[in-house]
Amino acid sequence: MAFDPLAGQRVLGFDLETTGFDPRRNRIVQYALIGSDREGQAVHLESLVNPRMRIPAEVSRIHGIYDADVIGEGEFKEHAAAISAAMEGAIIVGHNVERFDWPFLRAEFTRAGVSMPRPAAMLDTLRIAKRLKVPPRHNLGALCSRYSISLENAHTAGADAAATLLLLHKLMAANPQHFRGSIEQILDWIQGNASRRDSADRLGPGIEDLPPIDGSLGWLRTSVDGMIIARGRNRGRSVVEIQASDPSYLDWLSSAAGPLEADAVAALTQARG
Repeated sequence: MAFDPLAGQRVLGFDLETTGFDPRRNRIVQYALIGSDREGQAVHLESLVNPRMRIPAEVSRIHGIYDADVIGEGEFKEHAAAISAAMEGAIIVGHNVERFDWPFLRAEFTRAGVSMPRPAAMLDTLRIAKRLKVPPRHNLGALCSRYSISLENAHTAGADAAATLLLLHKLMAANPQHFRGSIEQILDWIQGNASRRDSADRLGPGIEDLPPIDGSLGWLRTSVDGMIIARGRNRGRSVVEIQASDPSYLDWLSSAAGPLEADAVAALTQARG
């Protein structure tokens, strides 16, 4: 690609292995953050985590991590500071990160009593592949095979994180027309709002010029009309307006399944009145 929207950014592939699929009941057993910092220096943060619960045998058969492997490892709270330092202000790249990895990370930070890191953006290669209408299947292994990416030791956090980052670059190189703008524009395109953004920006300052709400990952910003939604189907609309016409959307934003951190949820709740 002649233009690289990731240049000059800390960009990290991110993956977790867990004891199951429910972040309310299950725990992280391995994490990996692999990529480079703003100066292009390699970043490799990877570790096993003691979940303080048994790892089901059927899950161990998938990722190869057994109870004996984590006995001497630290609990998640011992890793939280390093994870937060790596992620803060970074562009995080993950496969199904929005629905799986991020809710698990949020649950663990909550248990540890530590504030979540605030990345500059999250790019989900599963969502990008679907947005590009890449033919099924869309699991990481199938997409790596399609784009000739070697994925040895699949279902280990380090291998999957590195493969996901490479997958993003392959998707970008194969479809450069969608990746020539800023990260904010790319996020809008992933959400399906690129045309609406282009129309709005011709009328004056863009939404990205407005101050963001802490912990909202770019979803909420402050304007002269109060808090507005900066992403998704209600992009550019005020919270007051949406509260009157589409309150279930705000319910989703505020829920555990939504993208907001605790401080942003509190701000949104206050704005709803």
